[in-house]
Amino acid sequence: MAYKDPERQRAYAREWMKRNPEKAREAVRRWSKTHPEQRRAAKRLYYARHREQHTLTMAAYHKAHPEVLRAKSSAYRARARAADGRFTSAEWRALVDIYDGRCAYRGEAGPLQVDHRIPLSRGGTNAIDNVLPACRTCNTQKGQMTETEFRARLDAERRAATPIE
Repeated sequence: MAYKDPERQRAYAREWMKRNPEKAREAVRRWSKTHPEQRRAAKRLYYARHREQHTLTMAAYHKAHPEVLRAKSSAYRARARAADGRFTSAEWRALVDIYDGRCAYRGEAGPLQVDHRIPLSRGGTNAIDNVLPACRTCNTQKGQMTETEFRARLDAERRAATPIE
């Protein structure tokens, strides 16, 4: 029912949305799909008006869900290098669980980083089967080496550190 008074119309619309949440969501989805440029403009405007709150909300979310941030940053780096493949934060969590929350190279517990078996710089993909969880030390030391090259280096270092009897 249309009202001549805009405030009364808005109040009616708010009540209707409360009574019909599924229909309201579907209507918003349809509108967003048919008006993509207006939707982007509205999102930009909202973000500009609520920048500080948005920044705080996202910081809290990323602190609570570090695996999401790792997957996002890895995807960003892969896109920058035009690498194929991608993985989700759920796939990353599952991979970390497989390694029991430990570094794939030295088995140390602690904060883990995404490490590519074949580095993106050497043509590797960003698919989950080319990813390992690694501690910061291993990931930094590995650099542009492949997994095989780095494991060979670690073995050589262990042999050199072991005293000969």
